[in-house]
Amino acid sequence: MTATHIDTWFKLLEDSCVDAAISSIDLIIDQARNADFLLRSVLSVEPPLLWHPLFSGLAEEGDDDLVPLLVRVDLAQPLQRFWLINLIEHYQNNLPLLLLASRWPFETLAEHFGACAEARHGNDLGLFRFYSARLLPQLLSHVLDPEQQQLLLRPVVFWSWLDRDGAPQYLPGEDTAPAHPEAPGPIVLDDLQMAALRCAGEASQLVDNLPRTSNAEQRFQTCFAALLEASQAGLLLKPERAAFALARLHGQEKPDA
Repeated sequence: MTATHIDTWFKLLEDSCVDAAISSIDLIIDQARNADFLLRSVLSVEPPLLWHPLFSGLAEEGDDDLVPLLVRVDLAQPLQRFWLINLIEHYQNNLPLLLLASRWPFETLAEHFGACAEARHGNDLGLFRFYSARLLPQLLSHVLDPEQQQLLLRPVVFWSWLDRDGAPQYLPGEDTAPAHPEAPGPIVLDDLQMAALRCAGEASQLVDNLPRTSNAEQRFQTCFAALLEASQAGLLLKPERAAFALARLHGQEKPDA
């Protein structure tokens, strides 16, 4: 990722907010890495940023190293704007950021996303990391059903992130007013949805372990599609699934004879 990528992305974000007549932008910070420093950074800004932990009421609420933070940045405040640019510049490579614009009141948005941060599969209840910039596109394209997708699209004017090659991505939301009461509860996933979710995680791990190139996003998409195909073909063991995906990837990248 280069300074040009960041500048291009930030201009896209600001222009999109201007077009929507919104003066603030929200981001979800995954604190799984360097949680103490990131929270101190959020708390250091003047005038204070609006922020809220998304695990309120969940079993993981007290785990400060896991709790993602929803933060609202007022773009009209120079120091808040500078803080956001600085965060992107210093952390984007290791901490892909997910940004969004929303007209919802901040506390309402935090409550809604907090309820979306939990998923149920059968009798198992666990965290649902929809707030990952590396996962959201696959959730909306291959995992969630249309009704579940609305939980992530209804509150936002747009979602935005940098893909694995540093290219800005923009996904329009539904931008609808909040319903009351707004408490979606755990997202219920069936076996096929869980299988697709696991494929996304496997594809990310495979690409992360390969030498870095300029086409990391295409590599991910190829591996993800191959792993979905492997699941449909009944390939269950991780080594054979990885071999299947890498063979597909190497076949696509092999120079023409």
